[in-house]
Formats: sequence, C-alpha cells, structure tokens
Amino acid sequence: MGGASVAYPQDAIAAANNPAGMAEVGNRIDADVQIIYASADLELGSPENKHEGSIVVPIPEFGVNYQLTPNITIGLSTYASGVGFKYDDPVVPIPGLRRARGALSQVDILPTITYKFDNGLALGLSYVYGIQKFYVQGLPGPFPGGQNEDFGTEKAYGHSWKAGALWNFDNGFAIGASYKPKMEMSKLSGYKDELLAGSGGSIDSPESYSLGIKQKFNDKWTAALDYEHVSWSNVDAFSENFGWRDQDIVKLGAEYNFNRDWQFRAGVSHGRLHTTGKYATPNFLLVGINSTAFTAGATRKVSENGEINITAEYDYGKTLDGTGPSEGTKLDVDMYTLTVGYGWKF
Repeated sequence: MGGASVAYPQDAIAAANNPAGMAEVGNRIDADVQIIYASADLELGSPENKHEGSIVVPIPEFGVNYQLTPNITIGLSTYASGVGFKYDDPVVPIPGLRRARGALSQVDILPTITYKFDNGLALGLSYVYGIQKFYVQGLPGPFPGGQNEDFGTEKAYGHSWKAGALWNFDNGFAIGASYKPKMEMSKLSGYKDELLAGSGGSIDSPESYSLGIKQKFNDKWTAALDYEHVSWSNVDAFSENFGWRDQDIVKLGAEYNFNRDWQFRAGVSHGRLHTTGKYATPNFLLVGINSTAFTAGATRKVSENGEINITAEYDYGKTLDGTGPSEGTKLDVDMYTLTVGYGWKF
C-alpha cells in the first residue's frame, strides 16, 4: 500500500510505523524477508569515466504481539533500513585503488506496550534499540595511498523511543500519528578518525514524525494516506558529508478483499529528493536517490490462522545530474524489492 500504515496496521511489525497500531492486530507472529536488488550507471567527473554495478541485499524482519488484557497489548517489532552499493571496478584510475563498495545498515528493535480506551483511542510507546553496521572501501580522496583505509565492518549502537496514537471510529474511519526523536549512535571505530571525523565519528538516526488516515468504504475496499517528515538535516553525517536535506513523503494505498482467502493491495509513495546535484559526487556510493515508489501485493490465507504475504516494489527517480563541484557526475539507479512473509494468529 505504498507504505501507508500509520492508521492501518496489519501485522505485528506495525510498531515500526506506529506503536499504537499494535493495539489493533491481536495475538499474532509475523516474519518476512525483503530482497532488495539495485543497479546503477555512474559517470564520475566526466562522461568518459563510466562505471556500473549492482547489489542484492536480504533484510529479515520479525514481530510478535500479545493481547495481555482487553485494553493492553505487549509486543516486539523489528525494522531494518540502509543504503549502500558496490561497483564492478575502481571508480578512478589510481594504481592499487580497490573496487568502490560500502554499506550502512541499521536494525531497530522495538519492545512495545499499548493501551486502548473504550472510545477506540489507542496509545502506544516503544523503546527503540538500534544496531548499526558500516563499511566503506575504495573511496578516492586525500588519504594515504589515495583511498580510505579499509577498517572492515564496524558496529555502533544507540537507543531512543517512539510514541504513537491511533483512533478508530465506528464509520470505518481512522486517524493516526507517530513520533521518534533523533537517535544518537555510538562512534564507529576506525572510521571515526577518518571518513567521519567531521561529523563526530558517528551516524545518528534522524528524527521523524508521521500522520495518517484510513477509510474503510465497505467490506471490499479500504484506502489509506500517510504523510511522513524525516529530519536528515539534523544528522551531521548525512547533511555535512552528503548534502542530505529534510524529506516530506506522501504515501497512498488501497486494499481490495477479493474473498475470504485473498486480499490485494497497491500503492505509491513520493517524496522530495533528499540531496541535490551539488552533492552528486559524494552520493555515488549511497545510490538511494529515487524519490518515487510503486508497490503491489497480495495476502493468501492458507489456514484458519495462517497467511502468506507477498509484496513487490519498484523505486523510480530521475537521473541525478551533478552541478557546481559535482559537474560531470551523473547517477542513474533502478531499485526493486520483493518481500515474502508469513503471519500466524494465535
């Protein structure tokens, strides 16, 4: 549904978008794996310096929720995110330069409690524990030997909280909201004195907030609409090194209940590109530049309590053309995601 879920939770991973959504999903366990495939065509500095590459990244997610009392639920959700890429060859002709590759990934673990009032209003609160992994190699620059030192994969940790509200009304309408403050992460050993020296040696997780509405029109059709704001400009590692700016994202989705065994969904999301052509060159290794996503998915009930979920996503964006200090750089990216999951109600 294009990611529109703040007011329309559907599984035990709901706390990742709105902790209060766990109040509506009942007793259940959900697990899925996202398989992300990305390919890129790069012109770095001039049209003659062309490179390409691709990457496949599997990302598992998990959630469990338990209805402790008619008004209280406890549960746990995980959520994973990240950026990164690898090219087929060195990106500039420097003797001994390694292939450019790197990745930043983070898994957030959210133990969650909710309380639902008799009038349909639910409040939720999650403790968020973040585990981050980072590595970069083959990055040309003012380093000994002309490239960054390869420190391998380093880990960082942080903690924060996330709060949400969800209000369901008798006419099928619902409204929701969630908020997560900036999560300060620990320093990444090795990289903190080199690549990340200018941003304090860490890569914090940005502040974000979301608003959403849902309308169930009848037994067949439901629609949802979300707005999300991500404060990238308050994270020095992104804003200073890569020119990332705040994003405003709109997500719209619809669901059709075909029969008791099949549900079909589709959606779209669109946001402001979080960087500009001025920063095209430093962003060549992150490649997460697409600002529009199209999704389609289905749920198949396979038993009285079990269901299989499949979702496909295509991320689309314009070619990032370098300007100013990035003149001559062009980056074009295609990204596809396939998610397969299983949910069990108990």
